[in-house]
Amino acid sequence: MTITAVWPIASKTDANAGDGLTITEPGEVDELIRRLSEPNAGPASIWHEHRELADESTGMLDHDVIAAVDGGYGYLSHFDVDHDFAVLEGDPESPGLTSEDIEFPAGSGVAVGVLAAALKDFLETASRPKVVDWRTVDW
Repeated sequence: MTITAVWPIASKTDANAGDGLTITEPGEVDELIRRLSEPNAGPASIWHEHRELADESTGMLDHDVIAAVDGGYGYLSHFDVDHDFAVLEGDPESPGLTSEDIEFPAGSGVAVGVLAAALKDFLETASRPKVVDWRTVDW
């Protein structure tokens, strides 16, 4: 199985700075977590290469997964054709995280090891991770 992650890098000299990583082995998730933990890394859009497309003519995916690491917490959102938009049920003390493309509410941050376990589950199953608890968010 394969997942691909891409994310922006905040840069004063390059408005289009970004990074990406393709992962085929569970151990490679740790490298993604490390890179998302870097100070200027933004939230990563992640897609599973072995899922069906929602629309083959446009290449639109049937899922939307965003992961971020900030302040020692990991954040993850998930949406697909079988599940409404949800974030992790996290540490009640974790702050919210807002970026241009995603807003994680307070209480949705988890230990980075929990985030890694969820991403490894996603890599292996191509489905919403079951090793974590989710809460539906209605914006």
